[in-house]
Amino acid sequence: MPSRLLTVLLSVAFAMATLGATPAPAQAASFTDIGDSPFRSDIEWLAAEGITSGCGDGRFCPHGAVTRGQMASFLVRMFGYRAQPATDPFRDDNSNIHEASINRVYAAGITVGCASDRFCPDGVVTRGQMATFLARALGLRYGAGSDHFADDDDSKHETNLDRLFFAGITRGCASSTDHVCPNGTVTREQMAAFLHRSTYAQPIGPAGVVQVVKQPLTVIFTGPARFRGVTFSADGTQASHQASSGTIPAASSAADQTALVNGLRYAHLTSGPMAGTWVKVRSDLTTAMGRAPAPPPCTYQDVLTSRRAYNQFATTLMDTIYKLPSSYAPGDLVNTSSAALNSGYSIRSIIAADLRAMAMAARDAGRPIQVVSAYRSYTQQAATFDYWVSVGGYEHALLTSARAGHSEHQLGTTLDFTSMGGAAPWTYSDWASTPTGGWMAANAWRYGFVMTYPRGETATACYSYEPWHYRYVGKPTAAAVRDSGMILREAIWAAHGP
Repeated sequence: MPSRLLTVLLSVAFAMATLGATPAPAQAASFTDIGDSPFRSDIEWLAAEGITSGCGDGRFCPHGAVTRGQMASFLVRMFGYRAQPATDPFRDDNSNIHEASINRVYAAGITVGCASDRFCPDGVVTRGQMATFLARALGLRYGAGSDHFADDDDSKHETNLDRLFFAGITRGCASSTDHVCPNGTVTREQMAAFLHRSTYAQPIGPAGVVQVVKQPLTVIFTGPARFRGVTFSADGTQASHQASSGTIPAASSAADQTALVNGLRYAHLTSGPMAGTWVKVRSDLTTAMGRAPAPPPCTYQDVLTSRRAYNQFATTLMDTIYKLPSSYAPGDLVNTSSAALNSGYSIRSIIAADLRAMAMAARDAGRPIQVVSAYRSYTQQAATFDYWVSVGGYEHALLTSARAGHSEHQLGTTLDFTSMGGAAPWTYSDWASTPTGGWMAANAWRYGFVMTYPRGETATACYSYEPWHYRYVGKPTAAAVRDSGMILREAIWAAHGP
């Protein structure tokens, strides 16, 4: 390993000693009540990442206390926990709005509750509790026993408070940096700062043990998630983070060396989109550590989606916020008859082979399908939306049809299906309960197609349940989305953002 790079690694402990060294947050609209908050940038980052939508009426309520239930939801949105416990672990959170998140943080090993079979969802989060939540979520193991703070000797959270200090997430609670106020209430603005700093957690203090090993290996990036590379200045005094690189299906990069710096393991990448940077890896040295932020709440805006090139069709984010321009019209459209289906509709030629394979498999299974809608231009979608407004009113149309520019049909890779010779799928009580609809729900992913708007996901998908609506994303991505337990909007946002 070059001596200069070794110096860089030895110096990383000091490079992040100042909290102001964290990169600027993603741009987000300000809340009306955070103008004077010293944590304004942290709050805006929190909103941009979809971890909070505020407390209502365009406000964030920066001085409000954070409840344990709210904390559970913040952690789920930030770290993307999906697993649910086999049985309900707590009896005091039934019908609480945060119950699903509470169960997920329990399943992830972040909490055991406040007492036997109780979580105390309405209890306020103390600074000590916050330290334990974050130490468990981040897997912090170093810094315990340093006894940095003078006022936490009787706190059961002392070990984790020390770990948070060691990782650069907290500096104390007063002008005197030897106090951390473990029993103090965490406000919403403080919570925003703690969470934001957690994304750039770095050890501080003496360099500690450094082990550098030159070894060729492969680093696996499992998705849906975003990963961040670290680069250093030549003299090791500045550390910076490369823009997040996302992945939905598993991807891999070659690495030529690994390092252990103050308990954090890194691998130096030599290939892939983050070649030349170091990434945090798990103890097995082969799996990169990433995060999967949740998408923002479903609001109605007209923001151009960032990945709108024709070859980005699988990860183009389209919802009630993000849209395609009116000029977007693929140049490789072909008739659906090219995929052994009924004619009269257009699709992109790149999906024809897999669509044909799916149509033939459905036919062989005795569940033949036919197309009822495919590519729609910006103008056609405007007319479609207006029609549904005339049928059920504007508010109902917003849930059942996309405004012009916001429809996945404009990609040319999305189709609506029904049973061969059957009625329009939306006339059934649930088309997925029919033999053909059920076959599609169970097998479409095998051919690269994803049901974009599944049952029970309206709040996250932004549209009501549509068991007939399938978008082609390719076999690897479709399989990865299925295995993740996320819906497509969640998976795209988790890996790539808008």
